[in-house]
Amino acid sequence: MTQNDNQLMDDFVNSVDTLPGSRAVLPRGYHCAVTWGIPTEYGGMTTSLLHRSRALIQEAGVSVDLLTFEWSEDYDEIRCELEVAGELVPGLNLRNLWEELGRLNETQLNSAKPGKKVKGEFSAIGTEEESTDEVSGGFLRRRVRYAADQKTVLQVDYFRPDGSLMVADRRDVQAKGTEGGRLVTLCGLDGRPAASWNQISALYHFWLDLVVDGRQSFVIVDSKSAANFMTRYRRDNVVTMHVVHNSHLATNAVPPHGALSPSRRYVFERLSSFDSVVFLTGSQKHDVDLLLDSPKNACVIPNSRFLPPTSGPEKGHDPELGVILGSLTTRKRLDHAVSALGLARDSGSTDFALRIYGKGPEEASLRDLIAEKDLDEIVTLSGYSASARQEFERASFTLLTSKLAAQGLVLIEAMSVGCIPIAYDVPYGPADIIEHGVNGFLVKAGDVEAMADVIVGLRTMEPSAVEEIRLQAVATANNFSDAAAAERWGTQMRAAVDRKLSAALERKVSGALEPQQV
Repeated sequence: MTQNDNQLMDDFVNSVDTLPGSRAVLPRGYHCAVTWGIPTEYGGMTTSLLHRSRALIQEAGVSVDLLTFEWSEDYDEIRCELEVAGELVPGLNLRNLWEELGRLNETQLNSAKPGKKVKGEFSAIGTEEESTDEVSGGFLRRRVRYAADQKTVLQVDYFRPDGSLMVADRRDVQAKGTEGGRLVTLCGLDGRPAASWNQISALYHFWLDLVVDGRQSFVIVDSKSAANFMTRYRRDNVVTMHVVHNSHLATNAVPPHGALSPSRRYVFERLSSFDSVVFLTGSQKHDVDLLLDSPKNACVIPNSRFLPPTSGPEKGHDPELGVILGSLTTRKRLDHAVSALGLARDSGSTDFALRIYGKGPEEASLRDLIAEKDLDEIVTLSGYSASARQEFERASFTLLTSKLAAQGLVLIEAMSVGCIPIAYDVPYGPADIIEHGVNGFLVKAGDVEAMADVIVGLRTMEPSAVEEIRLQAVATANNFSDAAAAERWGTQMRAAVDRKLSAALERKVSGALEPQQV
């Protein structure tokens, strides 16, 4: 066992409370979440990681740093918007790679370890070269050099607020002017190279080491993009946990032995690189166990919601109103929802209204479909709204027509206030939450007519039966409380520590058994 292994065992044993009656909800240490960035109009994955972070702050009394790697000109504006929306609370800190690289001192910059056998030569974009300057706040932020087609990016230079070159990211290493190879160079305060690498992930890892700063740390990795480079971030003092937010299967693949999604393949072939892999539903973990021969580091922690005490969830729901929250993309199949409402309307038994909250590339085609089916008066595209979730309190039902759904956090949000879910039975999530006819309804995936029949059937059902379904929906949602989720996270963090310590012990035993050279 190495000196690092010994230190790992000592520090982690000391950092994890061992007395069940007295230990904290989470093990002691530095807690953070890793994602690529915060989109202006974010969806389920970002919503869930922000909520989980707030829940851990509230339930476990820890601070959580949200680490991002995407370039943006103004993270202060992003912070302001998140604070106004109530997403960024005391104890939750938004940090960004590029923002903090610009604040490093010479000692920190000199601590960067250059890559081995680095290929390519460092060169900044010259003022004589054709390039585009990005200026914000009165100073140069980035300079971008393109190929002859004026579209392909060949180099991006990043600058500090004082105007010095911070990072040069060159992508025409093999032959200047032609995309091929990559050379990422971190520069000192004088603009001269401090360290170079042929992969930008090395720059990400350098910053992560500065953030962690030798502390016992628990890093929850949410986005697929971040998970790719986090598979190679292995540190004795850091527990990494990757949350799989959506299906791992390719489009139209049949569980459990379908082909992996191209965007998931790299990470899923390296799941053992993480100390823990977290699935949102038991059904997805079951299928991954069959597909990958039961990864030993996999577990299930459903997303959670803050669930304030509710009374009379059956009251105040408009029996004819449905509400959907979701991005307007082909993956959501909202055209199915619109068509189902049209068929329900055409049944002639009652009137209906559907409000869809969200934005996306399918907005125009959805508007055309609404007009084509003469549904303008009953189907409304209401755009994005940070307060759209409150509409569940007034709606009778919500529809989920997605091709894939990992847990479906939106279902829990709806059910928590008595809004009845009607969902396609797709992998993975709805069937883990909905018991058909008890707390909601499951419909064969893609069967628009069946969904329309359920909508009509719910509307014509005896009020007392509808009231009972609403009450059961609320009871189900209570299983996904923040307090319960925080306890699960603490349990799985400790289990990940145990696996890490066991691996260190195996290395010690293996080293002791190796024959000694004379």
